[in-house]
Amino acid sequence: MNEQQNSKFQVVAGSTPFKKSKEQEGRVFKESTAKEKQFYESLSPNNELSKLIPKFYGTVIQDGKEWIVLEDLTYGYSKPNIMDIKLGLSHHDVDLETIYSPPSSNDPNVNFETLKRQANMSLHKELYESWLLSKYITTPKLGFCVCGSQKHNCYTNQLEKIQKEQGRTFTTITVKDKLYDFFQNGVKFRPEIIESMINRLSLFKDFFENNPDYRFRSTSILFLYEGDCEFSNRCDIRLIDFTHTKLYPSHMKPHSSKLSHYKSIDINNIDSNTTTTSDFDHETYFPIDGGYLFGITNLLKILNSLKNKQQPQQPQK
Repeated sequence: MNEQQNSKFQVVAGSTPFKKSKEQEGRVFKESTAKEKQFYESLSPNNELSKLIPKFYGTVIQDGKEWIVLEDLTYGYSKPNIMDIKLGLSHHDVDLETIYSPPSSNDPNVNFETLKRQANMSLHKELYESWLLSKYITTPKLGFCVCGSQKHNCYTNQLEKIQKEQGRTFTTITVKDKLYDFFQNGVKFRPEIIESMINRLSLFKDFFENNPDYRFRSTSILFLYEGDCEFSNRCDIRLIDFTHTKLYPSHMKPHSSKLSHYKSIDINNIDSNTTTTSDFDHETYFPIDGGYLFGITNLLKILNSLKNKQQPQQPQK
């Protein structure tokens, strides 16, 4: 990846500085934070999550700073098309233990029904409203938002970008159009890329349906495919950015899968007299995964709807 491409990657993937490794190709340096460093160092290579994130090569000290050494996800691509999608129903932190209280010292275990009842009792309008507050329209509605993208247009030979300010204006309707546009290279629509993306994204859904360990916040999922029309159909999806990642409290781990299924509620209708425990049979208003499973499920629904979409007639060169 040349220096110009490295700069483009930073714009798409966030504000944290990246540097290209001069010693080894295919690696980048990301400015280290204590929590993200701890996450990478504690993750077992046998954990299924390790297959869904950039490879970690340790840390280095350069220019008086500590850097995390990661796999360069754009290495080997001629013209990488990238979309940065931030997952979750909210980018704000919520103390889960105020909603799903830990057991007392006399009761070291807590069952799922007890946790549901505690969540029901803690539900009130101000808490729910503040949790779902976001600068992005789609975040509290779909569980994801588009933070930025870059795409090579094969017809104009220009690089087309979406900045985060634009992403904040996307609605539940227009975000689908932007996802369609991302797989339209100016000459043709790329349903074969979408099909590969669906297969890959399904692995992420499987992970978040059975994730007993990690609670993520402000983490992005990166869509990536080859934008050079003369090259292969290479594509990938990775989860990135783990500065705010935590371990689930121990009493929640056995129930993390059930507690990650989200059920929306009309904020104006929140009333302790009308919200009953039975409402939590299969879903929760406060998914402990922050709505990641909800967001990935909605992304899969959109991609499946797009892959068979008829493309408009393209201009002739």
